[in-house]
Amino acid sequence: MSRYLLLVSLGPVQGFIATARRTRDLYAGSRLLSETAGAVAKYLIEQDAKLIFPAVETAKDLGSLIDSGIPNVIQAIVTANDAKQLTDIAEKAEDEARSFLKDKAEEIFSSWDKSGVLTRKDAALAQVADMLEFYWAAAPLNEKGDYLSARERVGRALGARKNTRNFGPVTWGGPVPKSSLSGDLESVTYEASDKEKLDAGLRKGEELSGVDLLKRLRKFPFPSTSHMAALPFLIGLESKREALWRELGSIAQKYVEKDFADHSPVAPGLFKKLDPRLLFPSRYTEFVADQNALQEMQSEAAGIFKKYGEPYPYYAILHADGDRMGKAIDAQKSPDDHRRLSRRLNEFAQSVKGTVNNYSGSLVYAGGDDVLALLPLHTALDCAKRLADEFKSKLKGFEAEGGQTPTLSVGLAVVHHLYDLGDALNLARKAEKEAKKTRNALAVIFSPRSGAETVTSGGWSDNPPLTERLRELATLLNESALPRGFAYELRETARVFENMPSAENLLALEAERILKRKETGGADVEKKLKGWLTKFGAERLSAEIIVARAFAKSFDLAKTREEAPI
Repeated sequence: MSRYLLLVSLGPVQGFIATARRTRDLYAGSRLLSETAGAVAKYLIEQDAKLIFPAVETAKDLGSLIDSGIPNVIQAIVTANDAKQLTDIAEKAEDEARSFLKDKAEEIFSSWDKSGVLTRKDAALAQVADMLEFYWAAAPLNEKGDYLSARERVGRALGARKNTRNFGPVTWGGPVPKSSLSGDLESVTYEASDKEKLDAGLRKGEELSGVDLLKRLRKFPFPSTSHMAALPFLIGLESKREALWRELGSIAQKYVEKDFADHSPVAPGLFKKLDPRLLFPSRYTEFVADQNALQEMQSEAAGIFKKYGEPYPYYAILHADGDRMGKAIDAQKSPDDHRRLSRRLNEFAQSVKGTVNNYSGSLVYAGGDDVLALLPLHTALDCAKRLADEFKSKLKGFEAEGGQTPTLSVGLAVVHHLYDLGDALNLARKAEKEAKKTRNALAVIFSPRSGAETVTSGGWSDNPPLTERLRELATLLNESALPRGFAYELRETARVFENMPSAENLLALEAERILKRKETGGADVEKKLKGWLTKFGAERLSAEIIVARAFAKSFDLAKTREEAPI
């Protein structure tokens, strides 16, 4: 019997997760990928394989990991008589993954057979079957314990295998409309009526492929972007919340023939089981087709919001990733060392959901050191800081060469709740990459619905860190202690002086002149701003003030200034 190091990669992440128009689709795709990876891991455990990543001992241990997210890369030590038996094990692992997807699709699609929404079931099943990309590579482990060498060889081999993809014949193609989401797969719903589509959770005119439909029909209860944007407003209403929902529910019953029940798990007491779209009159077009009725409904709602105020329509997407994880893994000289590191990553991943929930957010996935979550603005900064602290604490003792403990870089995209979800996810990834430029950092991208996006970043070790600076700036803005227009004037001035000789000294003098010309919150505020100007520069400070405006509005709505979960 020989031992082999086996590396398995499942994909495509784009097909499972990224092609999502709704947050429920996003979560359902993430969950589907996690469950598929779990089926592979379970089979390998049953073959007496020793899982290294994720580091679990029994199939039962996989359950809690699936809920947060099993990574799509699995590493294990497999014992086999020869290369042929090893190949059989790997190919049967692939069969397990494909069988899981097929059975799940059969189960979901069968329950909708008579609904009329699924008009091409055979094509839908074929698309799901073709979706999975399963790659594997292996290298022998000899008795000398050449684990590092084997891991390097198997990594190179897997990379080469991914570059030689399989291109089989398409069995589900046809002269029909493409999916509205991805555009690369044909629709399996194009013959369904608008009513059948609406009953199944599709929009009027929306076309979905079998892969898209599988995610949509699972109907996981997951909060929408409108939920996230509405939370600070609803929290701040406190005792007035009940009356607001009663009045909004009354006009909904008057103009809309629809059940407004909301079954989201996020803060159910705040939403009183009513659809959060009622809080945003611009979304009433999704309920009322008649223009006269629509205008009357929006007019009545305007009177309600004049009395109670209205939500700030922005929320945050958090994307985080571990720093120097490759070097930390390289520092583990044996499978047991690597498994200890993997167990710490498991512990972190399993704790993330509770942390995100404590800050009124919702976790999409937490696979190892990779985190994606939706958060309301009033808690997003504190949640990002807490996750970074918890990650560093969990990974303490697994320093890379040079003695550096792995850290977490976090990106936050602050976007309008109606902003395209795919574009919002790309912004969150962009923010995470911005944070990665310095590592152990936070980067925030604020993308207003009209106007250019603003990017700012700072290290967790900054004094004070970016989270604290944004909070202080937000407080100054809410107290009208920060000059109106100061940020934009400062930014334009910085750009004018950018290429001039002695630009830094000139800019400092000009910034001081602008401060004196404008009304501030007094000498203490002016002193603080001057200090931050000197330390961080005009361009950076102006960006932070612009970004802080978004958080200031949410803090004011939620009436919170403390660093504590809400």
